[in-house]
Amino acid sequence: MHEGSPDVGSPRARPAAYLALALVAAGYTAVQLVFTARFGLGWDESVYLSQVARGVPAAEFTAPRARGVQLLVAPIALITPSVTAIRVYLSLLSGLALFLAYAPWIRLQPRPVAPLAAALFAGLWLSLFYANEAMPNMWVAYSGVAGVGLACLAETRPRPRLATAGAVAAFAVASLARPSDATWLALPLLAYGIAGRRPRLALATAGGLAIGWAQWTAEAVLRFGGPLARLRAAGAENATGLHFSLPDHLRALDGPLLCRFGVECGGFPPAQIAWFAAVPVFAVLGVWRPRGRALVAALACGLSLALVYLFTVGYAAPRFLLPAYALLALPVAAGIARLCRRRATAVLAVIGLLCYFVVQARSAYVFGRQVHAARAVTAEVASRLQRLGLSPPCFLYGHDAVQVAYLARCGSHGVFRHYGGTLSVPSSIRAAMSRGDRVGVLTTSREPPARFLISWTPVELRLSGGKKRYVFLPPGSPARPAAGRIP
Repeated sequence: MHEGSPDVGSPRARPAAYLALALVAAGYTAVQLVFTARFGLGWDESVYLSQVARGVPAAEFTAPRARGVQLLVAPIALITPSVTAIRVYLSLLSGLALFLAYAPWIRLQPRPVAPLAAALFAGLWLSLFYANEAMPNMWVAYSGVAGVGLACLAETRPRPRLATAGAVAAFAVASLARPSDATWLALPLLAYGIAGRRPRLALATAGGLAIGWAQWTAEAVLRFGGPLARLRAAGAENATGLHFSLPDHLRALDGPLLCRFGVECGGFPPAQIAWFAAVPVFAVLGVWRPRGRALVAALACGLSLALVYLFTVGYAAPRFLLPAYALLALPVAAGIARLCRRRATAVLAVIGLLCYFVVQARSAYVFGRQVHAARAVTAEVASRLQRLGLSPPCFLYGHDAVQVAYLARCGSHGVFRHYGGTLSVPSSIRAAMSRGDRVGVLTTSREPPARFLISWTPVELRLSGGKKRYVFLPPGSPARPAAGRIP
């Protein structure tokens, strides 16, 4: 990854570049605090947070998940389970992470590349949405950008110990958050280190990955019947195999957050597809320059992860590609900077950038309002259930049960469509009843979604905006209003 000079950026220009990057990171945090810090929790977030949140029973932790996220949120969640406090904490942390991720690239690239790449990634509506979410993808993105940059920087420094240690730490964070993603992302670096006889690069990359995989393997042995059994379970849950999901990813470029379980992905948004199609064009333009090997590394690592999701996962979630976007932003920024050397093409580049940020801002606003309204419902449901008497120790099953249970401090088992109980009451409900927990089954309809609920009592929960949810209570439940509804 030798760039011909240990410091591509001019030493005099570096303070300005660091200042520009700091301003991007500060603006990124400020936007989160204003627009997304008030969002409620999603399903996956509730699972991760419940593992460490004070006073909240741990939700079921399935094979595909890793423990990095709960380690990340533990400093605040162990003190308070407040969703707002966790959002503020993650907003501040993500701004710092954005700065640290792109800072090594200031020494690898000319002055405008790193701050512009950070702005391109931070301005993506997905980045704004997921920046303060307790989810792994953004942290794989930050640590992936930092890891690739530090690994390349270590190859150019006469005293590479600090950069090498940073690369190990970055890949360790990525592998703790999502070991499979970290591995695919780092694979080009690892291959280059081995084939190019660069042991420092190979060992730093492999050493960081080993930390996350060691934790994952130990848990696989203790809880999932071994590594192979855990891989099979994770593959079955994530619908892995030979697929072609690019059309689904294109439809999901402006939402929804998950194109699976019967969710309608919508049509093909032309404005979003336009910038998506421009990424490979500008990325190739960016690496087509002298001293561009570090950018080639970023391009290769980003594509490595993107291709895995496009060809081996049978559904789409926009967040899957966040680490790829974060890495590809670097060669794209270099390509834009190259266009700006001439006045005519500079005007076109500026217009293109403005259009990109307008499109992203619109998507962030429109989709953000939808998600905020949808997640506000879970807080209302939790409040109504507490008035109904479903207080700890309690257990919730059904629609949005994991999110509602986090707020109500209950155990939970969430379902998308199939409520089970064809022949008998589901085992998780039977176990909760045997413990003496107060039990409720959440639905969106008064009609029982499973046969075992026919003898249970439906209670209507009236919500704002005329919305309604229902909770089915078992026979003999102490939590049952005489009127059959909770306004």
